[in-house]
Amino acid sequence: MTVGTGIKYMRLAEELRRGLRDGAWPPGTKLPTEAELAATHDLSVNTVRRALEVLAPEGSVERRQGAGTFARQAPRPPGVRRRIAVVLPERDWYFPPVIAGIETVAARTRTSIEVHTIGYGDVGWGRLERLVSGLADVDGVLVTHPGPSETAPPDHARLLHGLSVPYVLLERAPFGIGDPSEHVSTDHAGGAYLALAHLAALGHRDVALACRTGSAPSRGIREGFTQGAAALGLRVVDRFDWPLLSRWGTLEGALAAQAPFAEEVLREVRGGGATAMVCFGDVEGLALLAAADRAGVRVPGDLALVSCEDRHASTAPVPLTSVAPEKFRLGGLALETLLRRLDEPEGELRQVWLRPRLTVRESCGAAAFGARSFRPGAYGTGAYEPGAFGPGVANPS
Repeated sequence: MTVGTGIKYMRLAEELRRGLRDGAWPPGTKLPTEAELAATHDLSVNTVRRALEVLAPEGSVERRQGAGTFARQAPRPPGVRRRIAVVLPERDWYFPPVIAGIETVAARTRTSIEVHTIGYGDVGWGRLERLVSGLADVDGVLVTHPGPSETAPPDHARLLHGLSVPYVLLERAPFGIGDPSEHVSTDHAGGAYLALAHLAALGHRDVALACRTGSAPSRGIREGFTQGAAALGLRVVDRFDWPLLSRWGTLEGALAAQAPFAEEVLREVRGGGATAMVCFGDVEGLALLAAADRAGVRVPGDLALVSCEDRHASTAPVPLTSVAPEKFRLGGLALETLLRRLDEPEGELRQVWLRPRLTVRESCGAAAFGARSFRPGAYGTGAYEPGAFGPGVANPS
């Protein structure tokens, strides 16, 4: 990687500062040597040395004679009551509204937050382990762990249970029925039920599901769909595991990569007689919408679509009805839960499920007058709680 034009050492200092902030080097860990940084960034050792000399007075790093350069915990700002580490898989795709909710509560409560990103899967778990081992001078941790991986879940649970400060799982369920971890999470199973209840109210009886693999919400969406269809008397034509072909990159690139699978799913769904489909997430819904357009299948005339994410749904060629997690509220409530634990160490345990919102748009044929939002109680029993359809739904993530 080559640092571009401008004052090279200042640009490198900013890049290192960003890496420190995002958790590339947790507090107490050693940075690459000057020679390694010079080789990686195609710079001279002298330029690297000047960049580190910029960071040292800020307190970002500590230079130890004969030992190297180490990441440091920044000093607590004046007037701040508490410092909270926020650990997320990423900060640009799913989590911006979550971070905004955290920041709003932090400003009101004089709380300092530091956001670290770790990635997904086994790589993310490795980074999380290194990060939590180096956390210093924080009062608590909000953590969205990397989700499914090949490592046994009990190992993951022990990693978080071993934290020396209180933590709250954010958008992640506890690891099992005996896990006492506090959490604030989206009730994805309830969201899938909301989608099916709306489709059933429109007269659809034959439904299908396409659900992204390798994603933490998928289990809850699958269980809510299966048990919700049974409760509503719907026929499930098929359930598709949608391969995660592109998590990052452009939306256009993701849609192009997923086009062949979308066309295959569409053929099977139509061949099986489904008139409505639930998709997780928006990219998968957009890919199906594009495949339908190419095949001459009308949405919603021939096939109604409901997405589960609501990131790109409103801008689709046929705007998608979508199950939308309450992300802003999720982040704020998670921080409130953690601050309450710090204030009341012996208080009751809180494990909170937030039911998502259903925003109705044109893709299911019931939004002639624009988008409408439905919240808990809009359909059927209205009193649905996690687990209402049977065992297993209570911990859907």
